[in-house]
Formats: sequence, C-alpha cells, structure tokens
Amino acid sequence: MTILRAASLLAVLIALSGCSYLFGDKGQFRERAMDYQQAESLPPLTIPEGMDSKPISQRYPIPEVRGNNFYEPQDSESVPRPQSLLNVNEAAGLELRQDSGRLWLVVERPAQDLWQQLNEFAASNASIDKADRSTGVIETGWLAPRQLPSEGGFWKSVWRFITFSGGERRERFRFTMQTEPRADFESNVVHINHVRVKTPLPETTDWPEEPENIELVTTVYDELMLFLEQGGRKAGASVLSQDLRVLPKYTMTRDGNGYPILVINQDFNRAWLAVGQALQRSRVGVSDLDRTLGIYYLAETTQVEVDDELEEKELQLRLISSESGIQVSVQVDDDTLAPEEQSARILNQIREKLQ
Repeated sequence: MTILRAASLLAVLIALSGCSYLFGDKGQFRERAMDYQQAESLPPLTIPEGMDSKPISQRYPIPEVRGNNFYEPQDSESVPRPQSLLNVNEAAGLELRQDSGRLWLVVERPAQDLWQQLNEFAASNASIDKADRSTGVIETGWLAPRQLPSEGGFWKSVWRFITFSGGERRERFRFTMQTEPRADFESNVVHINHVRVKTPLPETTDWPEEPENIELVTTVYDELMLFLEQGGRKAGASVLSQDLRVLPKYTMTRDGNGYPILVINQDFNRAWLAVGQALQRSRVGVSDLDRTLGIYYLAETTQVEVDDELEEKELQLRLISSESGIQVSVQVDDDTLAPEEQSARILNQIREKLQ
C-alpha cells in the first residue's frame, strides 16, 4: 500500500510540473494577450544611399476621355453604371441601349453602308433638309405632328383632319452618326433627336439636349432597327412617314370590281396579329388558321352552287400583301368570292374591333 501511495504522489508531481511546462508563464502555450504592452518603438526605415522611393499610385489608372458625350470617371472608385439593353439583334449587329433616359443605337457594320441606309430611311419616310457626311448629321424637313398608335384611332384622325388640329405646330428629326473604328470591324453610334415648335417656323433650329417626345423617338428607333434588319427595305407603315391628310391605317374600301375589302397600312406580321385579335373580340368565329397562307378559316358558311346543287361551304378570311398595304377579303376558295353583303358585314365587324 505504501509503495502504491508513493507512486500516486510521484505521478501527481509529474503532472503538475507538466502543466507548468505547457501552460505556465514560460510554457509552450502561455497566455499572450498582453504581450503588446511590452512592444518597443523602433526608428523609421531609412532608404540606403543610391536608392529612391516611389510614391504609391493607381495600378490600373483610367485614361482621360474627351468628347463624344461619354461618361468620364474621375478615378477607379467612380465606376459607371451598366447600360440597359432595350433591344438587340446579334445577327444584324444592332443594339438599342439606354442610360439615364438617353437612347442610342449601336450598329456594327461599315460606316459608309450605314450612312447610305440612314439616308434611305429618312428619305423614304420624310423629306431631307440636310445631310452632311463629314459631321454625320441628317435632318428632316418640317413635318406635321406625328401620331403614335396609342394616341387615337380612326375618328381621332378624321377629327384632326376636319378641324386642322396640330396645324399650328411642326416638328423635325435629326439623325447623328458617330463611327468608332475597332481592330476587326467598325462600330457606329446613332442618336435620334426630335424638336417640336409652333408656327411660324424659326430660321434656325435650336435642338434640345434630349428629345422632346421620348416615346415618339423610341418608336422611330424601333422602326430604324427593323429597316436595318431588313437590309434597308421598308417594312410596313412608319410613324415617321405619317401624313394626317390621308386615310387611317384601317380602311374599308372596294377593289376594282366593286368588291368590299379591308386595307391595313401595316406590315404583314402586325396586320395578321391585329386581325386575329379583332376576330377574338368580334362575333366572327374561327375554326382554324394557316399563317403561311395568310388564311383564317371562319366558322361561318355560305351556300355555293356545285354541279347545279347548293352546298354549304366554309368561308375564308384572306390577307394578301399589295402596294397599298395588306388587303383583307372574304372568300370561299381561291377562285370564289363570298357574297358581297355577307363579306361587307364580316369585314365591318372586324374593322370595328381593330385598335
């Protein structure tokens, strides 16, 4: 028993000495939280003779940007906001961008080709008053106020014609093209400006910094993109080319044989969509459709004489492209027209629901 007690005491003494060795003031894992109080000040570093010190500077300095109305950051901390992409067609090299309410169109194609297409776009929609290739500026002549599709329909157009409303104001557009040469292609930026004044017209035009009607200018940007996508071919009616003295874009008329037709002054895609929506809002039922042939198969029928017998035939609503626009007619088949009275009733129902 005495030997056991002696062994236990020896083990305790060894353990206590081990704790001191590990965690004591001089142990391997001592407390170091207050060591900073023992820190001493050292003299500043000195540069050896024959060597120079270099001041701290920006590793990636931002070069100075001059002109072109671009954002000019002051330093690396002044980061510009990302530009919003409103519309893009990568295949045609077109991007419509927006930043702080400003719009511009980026076009990746040779500058000379774009300049020619800008002239064609302006000339096909309005008269050109100025075209200066050296400054990249095209200005239209003075126009009657343009009307957006959302600003009214048929009766509003007729009222403006009768009362000459809008006759005391005129407006014009300016297209500005700037070219930025790159290593493998030319990138061009197109700005569209718009000004509206009261008559009499001024001798010189004071162009505002921002277009006066941003919604109207946005529509013209969209039409210019569509024009450039089509390779410089005009696609349907344009807001820029409006003449308020002519008939509205949805017109009931008759062809050379006196047969009733509905003429839509839009491109085929928009006309097809508008007619489909009008059919849904009207009482004219649709059993089927064929977008490739431009036919809506109506649920309504008519009697047609076949081999001296009357048969019920389903009517077809056909959309055909022509020089005057998209002609909408009611037929039985390729060679047979629907009865005149029935055709006029259906077309008038559609016309009333067009917006």
